[in-house]
Amino acid sequence: MTDVMRATWPAADEDEEAADLLLAALRRSAYGVAGSDRTADALTRIAEGAAAVIPGVLDAGVTVRGSGGLTCAVHTTETAAAVDRAAIRLAEGPCIDAVAGADTVVLPDAAAETRWPRFVREAVRHGVRASLSVPFCSTWPVGALNLHVTRHALRDDALRRRIRREARIFAVHASIALAGAHRVEHLERALERRDVIGQAKGILMMQHGIDADEAFTRLRRASQHTNVKLYDVAAWLCTRGTPAERPDA
Repeated sequence: MTDVMRATWPAADEDEEAADLLLAALRRSAYGVAGSDRTADALTRIAEGAAAVIPGVLDAGVTVRGSGGLTCAVHTTETAAAVDRAAIRLAEGPCIDAVAGADTVVLPDAAAETRWPRFVREAVRHGVRASLSVPFCSTWPVGALNLHVTRHALRDDALRRRIRREARIFAVHASIALAGAHRVEHLERALERRDVIGQAKGILMMQHGIDADEAFTRLRRASQHTNVKLYDVAAWLCTRGTPAERPDA
C-alpha cells in the first residue's frame, strides 16, 4: 500500500472541507500515479491510490480488457481480487457493465441487489456490502476501477453521491496517468524496434557490401517471403545470422 494518508468522511454539510480533503489526497497520490512510466506500474498505483483517496474503501482493483478477454489486472487485497475474478468468471457485475461502456455503476446494497444475483452471492461471501465500478477515460487500456466496501452499505443518498463523485474524479485523474504511461511505453517500444532494424541493416550492409536502402529491401523481402513480421526478421538476424541462412527462407 502507498504511503498516501487515508481520507475520512467529512460531515454532509462540510462540502468545502470535503473538496479540500479530496484535493489534498489527489495531490499526494499524483506523485506515485502520474510518475509511473509503465502501464502495469500505473495500474498498481491507481488501485493503491483509490483505496487511500476514496473514503471508506480498502478493497480496490482494476479490470482490463485485452486480446484474451477480461483480466483482474491489479488489486489491493485478496478480497478485491476474489470479487473481481468472480465477476469475470460469471460475466456479470458492476465492473462488467462498466468495461462494456456503461457510466459509473453502483451496487449500493448487496443485501437488496437483484441485478446480478450470482455475482452478489460471491461478493457477499467475501464480505462485500457495496461496490462501485468506474470506467477509465483513456483509450488504453480499456478497463474499470472497482471499489468494494465491506464496512457498510451505501444506502445513504448523500454518502453514495459523494463516493460516486470522488471515484469519478479519481478515475479521470488515473486515466490521464494511464495515457501518459502508455505513450512512454509506445515510444520506447518504437525506438527499440527501430534500433533492432538498424542493427540488422548494418549486418547486411557489412556482409554483402550493400547500401542501407538495399539492406532494408532485403529485410522486407525476407519478411514477405517467410510471412514473418519485419521486426522479428530483424531480431532473428541480429541473434542468429542472415535470413538467407534460414532453412525456410
